[in-house]
Amino acid sequence: MEKSKNKSNWPIIGNSHIFEFLAKSLAKNNVSGSYIFTGPANLGKTTAAHFFAQSLVCEASDGPKRPCGKCSACLQAVRNIHSDIYLIKKEPDKKNISVDQIRDFIRNLSMSSFLNSYKIGIIKGAENLSEGAVNALLKTLEEPKIKVVIILTVTDFEALPKTIISRSQILRFRAVASDIIHDELIKNHKASRSQAKNFSRLSAGRPALALKFMEDKEYYENYKTYVKSFAGLLDSNLNDRFSAIEDILGAEARGQEAVKAAAGIIDIWQNLTRDLMLMELNLADLIQHEAFIKELEALKNKVNLPTGQAGLKAILNLINVLKQSREYLAANVNPKLALENVAVSF
Repeated sequence: MEKSKNKSNWPIIGNSHIFEFLAKSLAKNNVSGSYIFTGPANLGKTTAAHFFAQSLVCEASDGPKRPCGKCSACLQAVRNIHSDIYLIKKEPDKKNISVDQIRDFIRNLSMSSFLNSYKIGIIKGAENLSEGAVNALLKTLEEPKIKVVIILTVTDFEALPKTIISRSQILRFRAVASDIIHDELIKNHKASRSQAKNFSRLSAGRPALALKFMEDKEYYENYKTYVKSFAGLLDSNLNDRFSAIEDILGAEARGQEAVKAAAGIIDIWQNLTRDLMLMELNLADLIQHEAFIKELEALKNKVNLPTGQAGLKAILNLINVLKQSREYLAANVNPKLALENVAVSF
């Protein structure tokens, strides 16, 4: 986990090694044509990409170590209306970033800058590029243009083709120590001490997630529902379990929206199961869901976990079931069926 404060003064919590590197590159005018920002979700990779882009287009005359925040270019970049900064991502309910999206993206980057500055393209979730999109992008990366920068943000680095990786500067974002997130929430986001303690631990090293818990009450309430649903799911008869699955997933969820929702639910359940194992190993001080300790105790009782080696075996079985359900999602199994796989396994 990231343990040092952000010395470069960029507006991201932790990962100072990333920002120090980028600041030096800017100061020395040694900017690469392509970057890959990789690491777990909710570490601020896309925010960092936007801030780096803002640094590149900033009109300040004293050198672009960080954007001035006052010139017209900076103000446009902050409002996401700068004509030389482009962002693309997977469209809602689509499985991939399409080749047409990439062609439009490349076309925009090939045009002359309106302000004689850099042209910056950001691809959010680049692991979602279709095969055709990869091939189209690769042609551009093979022939980089002066003052054109492409930034790919990814959570699944291994999903990127080696041909793209080999042509890019790779910057790895790491999980941030909970005490850094805790202090940041109190100092700059007006969190109470109890909020800072709960959200910094619950975020598991992901600062953007901690902020989302704090600022988006609906999101946090939904998260609590998913936590509590796991214990309830395993405590019901089979028909009730299936009804619970539909309530959890949402009857209206369809297509990629349902896949995303199911993946998020399984992720939460996997983390809860990890916490159960830590409790079984008498390492409760390391659990992620400390704010839900009562729910965890109830979950342990409801699944009738034995103690000792038998208890660990039962938890490992739970882990394997959840892993299998995740694999079903990746294999395009219906999201509802993937969750029901968990329900019928106990």
